[in-house]
Amino acid sequence: MMSFAHPWLLTLLPLALWLGWHLRVGAPAAFSRPPITLRHPILARLNLAHTQTASTPRLWLPLVAALLILAAAQPQSEGGWLPPIGEGRDILLLIDTSPSMAIQDMALDNKTVPRMDILKHAAQGFIERRTNDRLGMIVFSDHAATIIPLTHDHAAVQALLARLSSGNTGAATAIGEGLGVALRQIEANPTRPPVLVLFSDGDNTGGILRPREALAYAEHLGLHLYSVAVTPDAAQPAAQADGLREPSLSEMSELTGGRAYQAGDASSLQRILSDIDQREAAHTPPPSERAKIEWYPLPLGLALLLLALGQWFELRGGSR
Repeated sequence: MMSFAHPWLLTLLPLALWLGWHLRVGAPAAFSRPPITLRHPILARLNLAHTQTASTPRLWLPLVAALLILAAAQPQSEGGWLPPIGEGRDILLLIDTSPSMAIQDMALDNKTVPRMDILKHAAQGFIERRTNDRLGMIVFSDHAATIIPLTHDHAAVQALLARLSSGNTGAATAIGEGLGVALRQIEANPTRPPVLVLFSDGDNTGGILRPREALAYAEHLGLHLYSVAVTPDAAQPAAQADGLREPSLSEMSELTGGRAYQAGDASSLQRILSDIDQREAAHTPPPSERAKIEWYPLPLGLALLLLALGQWFELRGGSR
């Protein structure tokens, strides 16, 4: 179905036709030229001086004016449905950078590499798949810090992930501190809580904020925590100094309605991140907008062609 982007311009068609009709004989200077007079002494004696004028009516001018108005109104038709843009999610990656993440006991491409290398290799692919999401990254060992806040700049997230190393910020594993930093970010925008994906190879062994304290607030906010144990062996959580046992990674995920995983090698970690990717898929609304096919080049091209042909015929007639 044909429509116009600027239909009000069509009201100028009668005026354009009227002007074109009245200019068909007395055209502007651009389409006319002064009389051509041939002067020569011999021709003067023979009385053969000849003058030509461009007096042929320009009947094509009204049509050119109408075509220009039609092109300016921008005729267009509907094409196919445009693919909708998925509604992105907010995802915070919490990464353990304690010295134990440097242990070389996991396989990648038939080589034994540190746990951190396995994590970085799999997380890069996860980031690439989350096209429309905002991603942020928090690291923790003795303390926790935000490496990059939630952002659509995935290249920056990947660059910072590639530069991570283990053991530079302490020897403990302060999971509670990492959760606390994440919760402080979430407090700034509680209407859109992000998904938390926590990577660690052990349980909480340091920090002031205990995981059970952070989890109580996470449950209040309705957060889902996906925990990934990046280790071939699962260790039992140890009791703290006050005699109370901190929840394990799997118990933390269960308390928040998330899911716990254990990755023993690169392939299993990739499968885990693919599962999280599917569970937290971006919502894609049904298509609601069609592509617009523009037709204004057709009347515009015809108008220019008529102008060129009209001028060409005038020049031919004037050269005879």
